[in-house]
Amino acid sequence: MVAKNPELFGIAELAPRILKPLRTMRNVPPPEMARRMGVSTRTYQEFENGAPALFFQRLLQFCEILRVDVQAIVAAFVLRKPNLAHVFAQNKLMLVQASAVDELDVDTREAIAAVDPLTVLDAHMQFYQQLAELGRAQLRAAGGRRDRQD
Repeated sequence: MVAKNPELFGIAELAPRILKPLRTMRNVPPPEMARRMGVSTRTYQEFENGAPALFFQRLLQFCEILRVDVQAIVAAFVLRKPNLAHVFAQNKLMLVQASAVDELDVDTREAIAAVDPLTVLDAHMQFYQQLAELGRAQLRAAGGRRDRQD
């Protein structure tokens, strides 16, 4: 579907705003990414700039090399919110949430699936507020510095 209509998720517009900052955050230059992905530097740059051909295949490679959360990046494209990729790429929160739900028993998963979207949103907002408090406490305990996992 995306290959036939590359602008469906704003790939050409959003790819440079999502992918380049993640690559830069990991301090990997374009020629090195190209080498790791097994493509020419030009092909890599076309990918990073949102050329639609094989975009998702390359996106999976990109995420694997940089160890960032592919679900967060895809969500950033779908929602047209580049900052989501940057917020969730480091701690793989979207993957963690999906894994947590997968660990629940069938009845619990079905009950969660039956909840209306506004209730789910409200519950997530409460969860994120609590998670932010935990993060602030960890930052204070670390003396205000944030350890990076590269």
